[in-house]
Amino acid sequence: MRKSGSRILQMILFVAIMTLIGCATQQEYQKAFDSQHSLTQNQCAFPQSSDSIFMIAKQVFIQQGFTIESADLKSGIIKAVRNMQDKENPEYSYNIHVSADISEVAGVQSTVSLAASQQTILHRATTTWWHLLWILPIIPTGTEYQTLVVNEGNVTDPGFYTDFFNSLKVAVTKHDLAVKAAAAKAAEKAEAKAAAEKAETDRIAAEKANAEK
Repeated sequence: MRKSGSRILQMILFVAIMTLIGCATQQEYQKAFDSQHSLTQNQCAFPQSSDSIFMIAKQVFIQQGFTIESADLKSGIIKAVRNMQDKENPEYSYNIHVSADISEVAGVQSTVSLAASQQTILHRATTTWWHLLWILPIIPTGTEYQTLVVNEGNVTDPGFYTDFFNSLKVAVTKHDLAVKAAAAKAAEKAEAKAAAEKAETDRIAAEKANAEK
């Protein structure tokens, strides 16, 4: 009877714990669109066209070491991933996944929205040993490697997104300067060509006038 009562009590406790876990998970899930769980400073507007910003954003991701997983100009979606090693602890690395949405507003400016998630990865190496009498480790026989995800979730730090947009703004400024420089150089070439053509036309006209005299 005591064993039966103990088992019933254990079952009741197990069901109660699972119910509490389920409720907590459900509550967090329901708060996904809560204002307190929304990202901040992950949007920025630019006066350039969406096509230009799309191209520049891809370059920024690549320059920062991200691998482009997909880039659809029509939808304006860029997905990229980067693996970063922890400088202080080589056993840890971080997988960072980002999604950028680039949309044009009334054909006059573009809005960039960024969302990111991360996984903290533990890389563990364990030496296997030959045991004397299955008790004392005597001779190393090999190494076993384990990769464990010890933490994951959305990146909510506003500084992460601020750094991205600062990099994007710098790249946009450089792009605009390069476009202006190219346009100025093209204009100079056009002016030089027009001047040369005019000089040639004037020369031919002068020679023709002298021949008629």
